[in-house]
Amino acid sequence: MRRVMFVVGIAALVGCGGISKEQYSAKEAEAVQAKAAAEDAGKKVTALESKVSSLEQENSALQAQNGDLQKKLTETKATAQSEIQERTPLKVNERLLFKENSSKLTTESKHALDSIAQAIKPELKDKSVLVAGYTDDSEGGKDAKIKRWQLSSARAVEVAKYLAGRGIDPLHIAVAGFGQARPIAPNDTLANRALNRRAELALTPYSMKSGTLEVKPAELEPKQ
Repeated sequence: MRRVMFVVGIAALVGCGGISKEQYSAKEAEAVQAKAAAEDAGKKVTALESKVSSLEQENSALQAQNGDLQKKLTETKATAQSEIQERTPLKVNERLLFKENSSKLTTESKHALDSIAQAIKPELKDKSVLVAGYTDDSEGGKDAKIKRWQLSSARAVEVAKYLAGRGIDPLHIAVAGFGQARPIAPNDTLANRALNRRAELALTPYSMKSGTLEVKPAELEPKQ
């Protein structure tokens, strides 16, 4: 409609002698070009709007996907943390000390074990209690590492026997002797050595399985 009015207006001017036919033709060509440019711009705007809409949809899809991934990541972390907690031994916050070269429980240790037995009973439905015995680096004499293993194991057994006498199922008790290994203090003073003459308790998963190592018989033969 605007083009018609423009052409009519131009024609009127031509008819009145305002402009020449050449000018009229030039103006008409400009109008055609302007219309074509406007239509082209409109198409570009439509295309851009379509692209924006498509990008918005992709963004929404990516946000939804990211939300799902974050949820899965959170669930995976929670599962992993739960598994770690189930497999990680929980130390009983009590240290049982022994006199030098002795596996006999002191009165203080017995009192502590009475409280420990009461505390861990509810936890032993799906767990076991591991009793680990230790020595200082001088017990049993110089170069008596085997004796220290024996002494540390004997200490662990004494603790296990006492716990069994306080109602802890022996099937849920394990013992280990580490000798002078894993000291909690340097063996440089009498007081520090006394700290290393100890037994420690830890709760472990009842179904905890040990790994196996396959060794071929040929590997056990002495080398020539």
